[in-house]
Amino acid sequence: MSSEFVTVVRQQDSAATLHTPNGFASMEKAEVVDVRVDKLQRRLHARHLEMIAVGGTIGTGLLLRSGGAIASAGPVGALVCYALVGLQVFGVASSIGEMATLLPVEGAFSHLPARFVCPALGFVSGWNYWLNWALTFPAEMSGIASLMGYWISPVNCPSWVWSLIYMIPIVTVNCFPVTGFAEMEFVLCIIKILAIVVFMGIGICLWFGVGNSGQGPIGFRNWNPAVVGDTPLQQFMNISNGFTTAFFSYGGTELVGLTAGEAANPRLSVPRAIRGTFYRILLFYLGAIFIVGVLLRPDDPVLSSSSIKTSPFVWVYNKAGITIGADIMNAVIIVAASSAANSSIYACARTLMRLSEDGQAPRIFSRVTAHGVPLYSVFAVVFMGLLAVVAAYASGPNGSVDIFNWLSGFISISILISWVVMSITHLRFRYGYLAQGRRMEDLPYIAPLFPWMQGLSLVIGAVVVAFMLMGAFDATGDAFFDVDWWMNDSWTYAGIPLMVVLFVVYGVSHPGAFRLVRYEDMDFESNRVTETEAEIAQVAAAHARPMNAKELATLVWFKLF
Repeated sequence: MSSEFVTVVRQQDSAATLHTPNGFASMEKAEVVDVRVDKLQRRLHARHLEMIAVGGTIGTGLLLRSGGAIASAGPVGALVCYALVGLQVFGVASSIGEMATLLPVEGAFSHLPARFVCPALGFVSGWNYWLNWALTFPAEMSGIASLMGYWISPVNCPSWVWSLIYMIPIVTVNCFPVTGFAEMEFVLCIIKILAIVVFMGIGICLWFGVGNSGQGPIGFRNWNPAVVGDTPLQQFMNISNGFTTAFFSYGGTELVGLTAGEAANPRLSVPRAIRGTFYRILLFYLGAIFIVGVLLRPDDPVLSSSSIKTSPFVWVYNKAGITIGADIMNAVIIVAASSAANSSIYACARTLMRLSEDGQAPRIFSRVTAHGVPLYSVFAVVFMGLLAVVAAYASGPNGSVDIFNWLSGFISISILISWVVMSITHLRFRYGYLAQGRRMEDLPYIAPLFPWMQGLSLVIGAVVVAFMLMGAFDATGDAFFDVDWWMNDSWTYAGIPLMVVLFVVYGVSHPGAFRLVRYEDMDFESNRVTETEAEIAQVAAAHARPMNAKELATLVWFKLF
């Protein structure tokens, strides 16, 4: 790819002027800016986006932390947490799908809010999303290090060494064209999906009494209690504590919207990836939580244990007589964490590149290689990972476990903020689209149940924040005056005031940044993908052609997997 720069003269009153090596025309009242010709390359195919949509969300949150949510909130309480957050995920994924298919831009989480709401919100949303993934990368690296301690004691090999070892190949893959990231994610996602399916199959057999020593089906006898807590207030607080785990588990569901900027045919592949979100939430998240909840009582030590040896996913394998179950699931969770770390680098690099292109980050991060890789942006997130390695080294042999627990709570709030912002952005996007007299039929993908799902997403976000804050302040009984709580746990909620401060500072320092973009001024033309005749024909054939048995089976596979 060329690294040539052109000078664009932005229009302020009438026609714009373009100055290139081939010539220019002058224009009064114009603002001159530098814009790169460098572009990311559209190399992601439908199969990549399908796997990223489902596999990118299955990580340490579900496989390593979900048991704790059941122990603290109870089986029904945990289902409530995951169901409410899952409902919000579906609304957010649909919103992003509608916007990303019409305007498949890289760095959607900063660009779209600035384009359809206000510049200050775009700035805050972009940096919040970058921080989310920038912290996810070291969190997953720390998680991998702690899991390796199952086979090799931290006394013999410090945990931070494993973080460094796993970091090298993951970073290397992301330094090559985007197909490297996509193919790695494709393979890792298949492994995760198969492991979850096998787990649920074995779990269902155990639930119906197979291998239960003649005691018959388990039924719902382990829903005792269904929600942990002696009083309604305690039950309410225990459920609120489960939301942190739920948000951390679902993080990454929206990643398919970010990949639209590098999708080969976003009009076809992005909607297909988005439409299956609802079914994947039911199968992989609510299904797994339900199975664990009916097999184990909330007070079972297996649920509250932080060791992989006694996790519920390992317990199911051992109960079925698979003696190497712990080794299998430990390897699977390491694969899941590697996949999440791979996605972290990708999301971080593209978001930072967009922030740089929009003048909200140093310009060097907007540069890409001849193969379309934002290398400097990749190095920025690698630096964050190295900081975690240093922190784990300074914290002692088990430092990686502490780093993982420390980061995961902050990430949960960051994810919630990103989803709420995108719901607001989509409301403005749709109303502006209609206000300009545009036709709904021209949208490649239409989010279902608008505006109810978007409004519900905002309500769920507000309620969950209230739940989480009340649960946190009630955790010690005297939280407002408890020094240990403020030193050890209050940082979890630091993302909210941090984003408020960034919003105010940017708005004050950039006049007009608080001003809402008027519906009639919204730009729905820039960045619209230009489809080739072959792509248009491919989309038309996918919608018009009747399906035979093989195609129907393929559709079901894509919906679920």
